[in-house]
Amino acid sequence: MQLLKLLARLRLRMGAAVALTVTLFLAPLLAFSETTIKGIIDRWLSQCVVVLDIAADSTGATLVRVHTFGDMPPALPVTITARNAVITRITLLNHVEQSTAARDPNLLVHPLANQRCPGDLCPEQPIAAERLTVRIRPATSNYLFQLRVLTLPVADQSDIAAYSRPLQGEKFACRVEKATTANYIARQPKELQVALLSLGVLVLTLVLGALRPKPKEEPHENLSIRRTLRPSDRRLR
Repeated sequence: MQLLKLLARLRLRMGAAVALTVTLFLAPLLAFSETTIKGIIDRWLSQCVVVLDIAADSTGATLVRVHTFGDMPPALPVTITARNAVITRITLLNHVEQSTAARDPNLLVHPLANQRCPGDLCPEQPIAAERLTVRIRPATSNYLFQLRVLTLPVADQSDIAAYSRPLQGEKFACRVEKATTANYIARQPKELQVALLSLGVLVLTLVLGALRPKPKEEPHENLSIRRTLRPSDRRLR
């Protein structure tokens, strides 16, 4: 009933076109039961998603940030390529020892932190090359891996690319994305996520308050209009 009242108010206040759009958006949601919607949300939150972000390091090197969400596979392959340069070293940073813990409140340090490629981080590729693939084992969910990339000659940030390429026969059902506005909130610290969520709740509250009908004003007696007694009425009094 509340939904029907809300749709009726939208139709009166925003016009038939907007009300029709909102109705078409909410109708599929109402067609599912609460259990079905909960299952869809659970599957959406648990699906494996990897976000790759390339930025400049304070030392002048390139920093590849790997954000992980959902159910991760046993190993996470990350391939880094350089244009017109050779990758000489890839290091999985220990963010606590690198003095970046203030920006990343997660103090969980991966077992392969400070390991390098070529080396233990990619034992199958012992030499420098234009393309190196590291395999992060185990792949921790809800974590930020930071890979520092050194090239010779020094490559520009735009010349570095990163993607995932599993080995033949390796099961890797994750969705790999670039860092975009669609996953901006998920990549932010917890404090900023809470602030943005609170802001969204405040905006929604203001919108619902604006759509709520105002109480009707009761008619007041006009005291300025007074009845004038006729002479006959005065004599009766």
